[in-house]
Amino acid sequence: MFNVQKVLLLGAALVLGSALNASAADLGGNLNEAPQMAPMPAPSAGWYARVDGGYTLFTDPTIDAGGTITRTTNTGIDNAWSVGGGIGRYFGRGFRGDITVDHLFDATTEGSMYCECGTFLGDAKFDFSSTVLLANLYYDFNRGGRFVPYIGAGIGWAHNETSSGTVDVACGCEGSIAKGSSNNFAAAAMAGFSWRIRGGGTTYVGGMKDEPVAINNGHALYLDVGYRFLYLGDAQTGDMTFDYPSEITQPRVNNITAHQIRVGLRYDLN
Repeated sequence: MFNVQKVLLLGAALVLGSALNASAADLGGNLNEAPQMAPMPAPSAGWYARVDGGYTLFTDPTIDAGGTITRTTNTGIDNAWSVGGGIGRYFGRGFRGDITVDHLFDATTEGSMYCECGTFLGDAKFDFSSTVLLANLYYDFNRGGRFVPYIGAGIGWAHNETSSGTVDVACGCEGSIAKGSSNNFAAAAMAGFSWRIRGGGTTYVGGMKDEPVAINNGHALYLDVGYRFLYLGDAQTGDMTFDYPSEITQPRVNNITAHQIRVGLRYDLN
């Protein structure tokens, strides 16, 4: 009886071992083989820095002069240059974000003023400039490639300033406009492309079982070329004074918007 039990146990062990080996073979390997690791994805670069320059084309704004001046026509802001920079981070899945500061240089602003009776009073002229802080979010359509189109949007704050100005009054005399400043909500919408000049990309090196492992080279340098629409809010001047009619007002430039063409460099810090 004892021998029969030993034979049965030995037979069961052999059957079980054969079944396990067959199952491993069906799965494409056996129990003695170590599992193979899949190639590692290339990690995204973390932080980047950027510098930008641009040319700004302002749309014609409305100007409220106040007081008895009820209508302002022929309003406009000349074109101007801008410079800026920022720091950003890649979030993965094509998204990245940055904080940018840009300064828009002086642009001549002017308008013709009429009183409530319809009489032409004169032309006002002063300079407008702005410093804009924005938090931006972008989506890169070909992240990791050499040519990377993108879209983006941003919100933030604009510090708008007006310089001292003049008023050429119709009576032949002159008036003056004191400088002023105001802080406003700002927003932007962007689209463009980046061209990887050097660095970046992916290098494949040998891994376990001779499978390639992807490693991001980092420290890429990109040329950015893009379009940006800017909303800068209002610009408040100081006191505007002139002798005819004798009055003091504070003109306000309303809802300033602009179209920008921007060129810059972006460098991956890691």
